[in-house]
Amino acid sequence: MTDINVEQSENKNNEEQTSAETKNNDAGVLTEEIKAELPQPAQQIFAAAFKAAQSDGISEEGARQVAWNSVKNQFEKGSDGKWHAKGEVTAQHYKAVTSGGN
Repeated sequence: MTDINVEQSENKNNEEQTSAETKNNDAGVLTEEIKAELPQPAQQIFAAAFKAAQSDGISEEGARQVAWNSVKNQFEKGSDGKWHAKGEVTAQHYKAVTSGGN
């Protein structure tokens, strides 16, 4: 094999290994229902929040609540029943307030 082919092959193997590790790490965290309901970025947020909560000593039920709250901070369920990333919230408190009087 040429150097380029060897490098491409190694990169592909590394990507497959990383993908497999992520799936294995999330296997116990993400139920089939969650996988079916949430888009991939939300699944990653859920898994990360769940693992962080458990590492802090929170029970499994509590960790699931923390994980759902983390997802709900960045995603919302649309009228179509699917989860969508929330848009950026404009800083309303920076707008000028006009009042009459003094």
